[in-house]
Amino acid sequence: MNKQELIKKYNDACFAVISVDEVLEDLQQLDEPETGHAEEAPRYVKNILARLRELPLHDREVWQKAIMGEFEKDFSHAKWREGYEQGKFEGVWVGQQLKDADKIRQELNKPVVQQFVADWYEKNKDDFETSLFQCVYEVFKKRNDNELTKIENWLIDENTKPFQTLVNMHQFGYEVEEEKRYRIKLKSNSKEIDYLVNTERNGLRFYSTIYTQRREHTLKELEGAGFGWVFDCPGIEIEEVE
Repeated sequence: MNKQELIKKYNDACFAVISVDEVLEDLQQLDEPETGHAEEAPRYVKNILARLRELPLHDREVWQKAIMGEFEKDFSHAKWREGYEQGKFEGVWVGQQLKDADKIRQELNKPVVQQFVADWYEKNKDDFETSLFQCVYEVFKKRNDNELTKIENWLIDENTKPFQTLVNMHQFGYEVEEEKRYRIKLKSNSKEIDYLVNTERNGLRFYSTIYTQRREHTLKELEGAGFGWVFDCPGIEIEEVE
C-alpha cells in the first residue's frame, strides 16, 4: 500500500470507527519510497542530513562511522576511480609537455650549416662515426694546408665548432644556410658590360645583352663550372647580390 491508497482508504471510512491496532497495521504496510528516483532522493537525503545535524556531537560521530563502515567499499572505489581518471588526465598532459619540450630542444640544437657541410654529411651519414674519424685522419696525414679539401679546412677551423655541429646534425637534423649569390662582370670601359651568365646548354659564358635573368650564381655553381678563379682575378668585378 502506498501513501495515496492509505489516504483514500481513510477518506472513504471517515464515518467508520477505526481501531488503533488497525491504523498501526496499515502504517506497517505502507510502502517505503523507491530509491533512485530523481524527484525523491534529494529530499530524503536532505531530511536525513538535517536529522544528523540535530544529534549531539558524540552521537553524530557514531552515525558517521557507521555510515562510512557500511559504504566503505563504495566510497573507496569512487575515490580510486576519481584518482585513476585524474592520473590518466595528468599523464596525458605530462606526456604532451615532454613531446613539446623535445621538439623545442631539437629546434634549439638544430644547426644551420653551409651547403658543402650538408653535402659531406649526406654522403657519410650512414657510417657517420667512421667517416668522421677518417676525415680527421686525412687532415693530419696531409703535410700542408694546400692539400686540404674544403670540408677538411672547415674541420680544423677553430671558429666553426665542427665536431659539435656534426654531432648535432646527426642527432637533431639541420638546415642549410642560404647561399650567397654573386654577379660577375668583366672590368671594362665599354658601355656594354659583359656578365657571366648561365646559358644552360653551353654552361657559363660572358655576354652583355642576352640571358640577363641568369647573371646570379652561388659559389658552388661557380666552382662546379670551373669558374672559382674569378674571385682571384684582377680583371673581374664581383658584386654580392642581396
